[in-house]
Amino acid sequence: MSAPTLANRDNNFDFLRFFAAAMVVFGHAYGLSGQAHQEPLRLFSGSYDSADIAVHVFFVMSGFLIAASWLNSHSLLEFAAKRALRIFPALIVSVLFAVLLVGPLATEWSLGDYIAAPGTWNYLGNMLLITEFRLPGVFESNPFANTVNGSLWTLPYEVLMYATVMTLGLLKVFGRSAALVGLALMMAVHFHLIPAYEMQADLLRKVTRLGMFFYAGVAFYLYRERIVWNWKLVALLVSVNVLSARSEYWQLVHVLTLPYLTLYLAQLRIPRLAGFGKAGDFSYGLYIFSFPIQQLIMHWTDGQLPLIPFMLLAFAASFIAAALSWHLIESPAQALKRYLPRRRRPAANAVAAANR
Repeated sequence: MSAPTLANRDNNFDFLRFFAAAMVVFGHAYGLSGQAHQEPLRLFSGSYDSADIAVHVFFVMSGFLIAASWLNSHSLLEFAAKRALRIFPALIVSVLFAVLLVGPLATEWSLGDYIAAPGTWNYLGNMLLITEFRLPGVFESNPFANTVNGSLWTLPYEVLMYATVMTLGLLKVFGRSAALVGLALMMAVHFHLIPAYEMQADLLRKVTRLGMFFYAGVAFYLYRERIVWNWKLVALLVSVNVLSARSEYWQLVHVLTLPYLTLYLAQLRIPRLAGFGKAGDFSYGLYIFSFPIQQLIMHWTDGQLPLIPFMLLAFAASFIAAALSWHLIESPAQALKRYLPRRRRPAANAVAAANR
């Protein structure tokens, strides 16, 4: 099987992004309905649930695609602007959606008190990646209380990963060696230093956890022509995952196997899936709008809606929001990329740097 390619649309990245976003919705449904202990993948792994694993899939694909984007960008400005246009327009609308619609519909405070409260204004900091989960009086009685949009916590880490790629690129050290060193350092910190020294640094734990998957994706992109893509290896990696489930080694096995499995599926030739994104890329909208919609449904039904109807209703409502987000916000924002300056960096230099 050939290496993954971004030269054409003959890949399954659009489908995998959507599938991962759907996993987030269905995974969150257990926790938001007070049934986190019954989530199937958490029962399997003993540590991560469906939403966690979906986020890891996102970061693997992000590392792979961001490495390609950096090497193919004409300038730092173009790279940064493309990332900003992808992240911020829909994020801003999602935050306003929560503050101006979800909050007033769900708050136990008077509307005047809600609007005047500092917490309402603090929530707007999410537009700038300053994570804030609470709105005054909102979802205080939900099974998963006081959290308006729990999905937003990953976005600052995503942007941080972009910044590390830019920094390495500006220092002219972005390449194979840097990717492997970065991956090794994050794994060493996450699996050895943090537990060995009993560090309580939640920020460091999250950076290294997500950074491992991101830089695995970067390394896979830079080494893509040398990697053997084989279904027998896929079967072996899946078997190792199953055999190590609920053991102390599973998280390490997960880090070592998920990137290959994700990118194998991304480039597997499945014609129907290759055209999955023709109607639009709804994954990001699904990710950032679903949580407050799920919480609002849970609020309106007093937590009494059975799990399966809750999942289906929340997914349908979130899908509609995601489709509107794509067509009204994200796609028009993406169209602005054509106005970015096009002064190309020397291609030979970019290729040489990536091969280091």
